[in-house]
Amino acid sequence: MKTIKVLSIVIIVLAVLNVAAHAGQVSRPGRRVAPRTVVLSLYNQHKRQSPFFQTRSRALLDRYFTRELADLIWQDARSSRGEVGALDGDPLYNAQDMQIKNFAVRERSVGTGTAEIAVSFENFNEKHEILFRLVPTGMSWKIADIAYDDGTTLLGILRRDRNSAEHGVRVKIYLVALGDNGRTGKKIGCEDSLVPVTRTISKTAAPLKAALAQLLATPQHPAENPKLENFWKGRDLKIKSVAIRNNMAMIYISGEVFVAGVCDIPRIESQIEQTGRQFPNVKRVKVFIGGRTLREALR
Repeated sequence: MKTIKVLSIVIIVLAVLNVAAHAGQVSRPGRRVAPRTVVLSLYNQHKRQSPFFQTRSRALLDRYFTRELADLIWQDARSSRGEVGALDGDPLYNAQDMQIKNFAVRERSVGTGTAEIAVSFENFNEKHEILFRLVPTGMSWKIADIAYDDGTTLLGILRRDRNSAEHGVRVKIYLVALGDNGRTGKKIGCEDSLVPVTRTISKTAAPLKAALAQLLATPQHPAENPKLENFWKGRDLKIKSVAIRNNMAMIYISGEVFVAGVCDIPRIESQIEQTGRQFPNVKRVKVFIGGRTLREALR
C-alpha cells in the first residue's frame, strides 16, 4: 500500500509540474526569429535545396524573402525556361565561380523596422562583403534586398529590363595557360591552368548556348589574350543544341574536333565543362559530337 501511495504522489507531482511548465510556455510572449538566424538559414537551405533557379516550390521563396523580392525571383526562374535568366551567378555570393573560405555572418544594425546583416567571405582569395536588408514580418524577418560590393543589388538586377537592347550580357569562356601549373587559374592536367575570359554578348534567352558558341568561335591563339590558347579547334564545329534538365547541360555539337596529343584531352574537356558550369543552374555537363560522347570522340 505504501508503494502505491508513493507512486501516486510522484505521478501527481509530475502532472502538476508539467501543467505549470506548459502554462509558463503559453504565457511567455513569443520571440521573433533573429535576422542573423534567417540569413544563416538561407545559406544552409541554399546548400541543400536552393530556393533560387527552381519552379517547384514558391513557398520556399516566401520563407525567406518579402513578397516583392520573392515574386521577382519566381518570375525570373519561370520565364528562363531552364536557361539562364537575369541571375547569371550565385546570388548569395555574386559570383559564377566559387572557392569560398573565411565565411562569416554578423549583425550590422537591428532596429524595430529594419535590420542589416553583413556576410563576409573570401572567393579565390579576394575579400567580399554582401549586405542583407531585412524587414520584420510576423514572428520572423524577411529579406527585402541584397546589396553587393560591386554596387549592384538583387532587386536592381531583377528589375532591370532583360529585353532591353541597351545592355549586353557578360559570359565567360575558359582558355588554357600552358605550363602555368595553377598560378593564374584552376590547375588541370599536364600542369596547365584553366583561365576564365569574359565576353559581352547581345541579350539572348539562351546565354549558355551563346557562351559555348563564343568558345568554338575563338581562335587557337586569340590576339586579345596572347598568353592563352583555345584547344577547341577542328572542322566545321558548331553548337547544334543545348538543353538543361535536372542541373545537367546536354550539349550537342556537329563537326570534328582535332586532338594533337594526350594533353589535349583534359584541355578540351575542361574548357567546355567549365564554360557550361559557370551558370548556377548547371552542375554537370554532358557533351556529344556527331552522335558520340566527347570522351569517345577524343580517343
